[in-house]
Amino acid sequence: MIADRTWKTRCVILGAGMTPKYVGSLTRGRVGIVADASLTEHRNRLREGDLRGAPALDLKATPVSIQTLRNVIEFIQIHRLDTIVGLGGGSILDAVKLAAMFSADPSLAIFVERHAKRSGLLVLPPIPFSNKRLKTVLLPSTVGTGAEVSAVACLDTAVGRRLLASPHLAGDAAVLDAGHLATLPRTLVLEGLLEAFLRVAGTMVGSTASMFDDDGHHLLRRILHVGEQLKTEDTPDLRLAAARLSMETHTGWSLMGRNPYGARHWYVANELAYLTGTRKMTATAALIPPVWAEIGKGNAAWGSEHRLNRLWAEVTNGATHLNPNPARGIAEVIKQWDVPRVVPASKETIRDTAAAAIRHWGGVLPMLRGLDVFQVQHVLRTATIQNLPDGSPALSKREEVST
Repeated sequence: MIADRTWKTRCVILGAGMTPKYVGSLTRGRVGIVADASLTEHRNRLREGDLRGAPALDLKATPVSIQTLRNVIEFIQIHRLDTIVGLGGGSILDAVKLAAMFSADPSLAIFVERHAKRSGLLVLPPIPFSNKRLKTVLLPSTVGTGAEVSAVACLDTAVGRRLLASPHLAGDAAVLDAGHLATLPRTLVLEGLLEAFLRVAGTMVGSTASMFDDDGHHLLRRILHVGEQLKTEDTPDLRLAAARLSMETHTGWSLMGRNPYGARHWYVANELAYLTGTRKMTATAALIPPVWAEIGKGNAAWGSEHRLNRLWAEVTNGATHLNPNPARGIAEVIKQWDVPRVVPASKETIRDTAAAAIRHWGGVLPMLRGLDVFQVQHVLRTATIQNLPDGSPALSKREEVST
């Protein structure tokens, strides 16, 4: 989903290696670092620069759990921090954002425990004393989620993966440093661009016409253009451009005035990824062609056929190498960008995923309103069993299932 941007994030773009000399100007009081455990070199450089002597906590880049939050909150309390600097991908930044809020208002943990069974989306209540919230400075090392500026975060609870929303979840400062993106495999840069592309495209297709449609189409063209360049060349400038585009999907004009729940594929992909243990973008890449195929057949519950056709025509204008059919065209992009889309899923997993999607996001809830469990099952079967447009099976060979 997308969230209202009522909390302003200061966005800073830096050349490679500049953050250690600049980040101190963005902090206040006692500062601590929470970093991806695989980014020790970058973390050490921060501690050799403006953040010399700052305590650090290393985390594995796995989905944020309640135990992860406890570890980060304990780190905050032990060192009595005023600012927390997060370095890593979406899960690390989500852990930092959530810990900053939960340490300011411990009652939020009780709120989440009480309401997690009711819906996949939890809109957190306001913090009574927002000045108690730590300042957050977020340094992304991946592309796609835009977690450094978004007002949402994912949390794995005892009853499933939940999306938490609050204006206070957006970072106080977001710093893009080309050096932090240098070790990211090119395939993951392209995967992140696809995530950013689908965030905008899915929301536009699931919303009514807007005065900002041209902004959306323009942003999508730029994302596609950078992705096409990255296929043949890989430079720090292109990686930084990809990260800026990902950030812009949250901070620019393209999603203003949209249906915040318009990208309906996200909710099903969230449940599929959680139940199969696959990465969310792997699940998304498997799901989006059949979802768009359903829209192309006039199934308005997934989105507008007219808006999808117009969007694809506008965005791919001049890109003759892509199929003019949106479902087939996006499948070609996924293949050409080498985004994995194999999701091992049995019939039981398909059944459970569809049931969870409708239970957590459908019915009277606005995210999947108008869809039923059978429509979701149909898309899941198509994604995990049938051949995709390029002819390659999406189902893992080690777990073939029959319909």
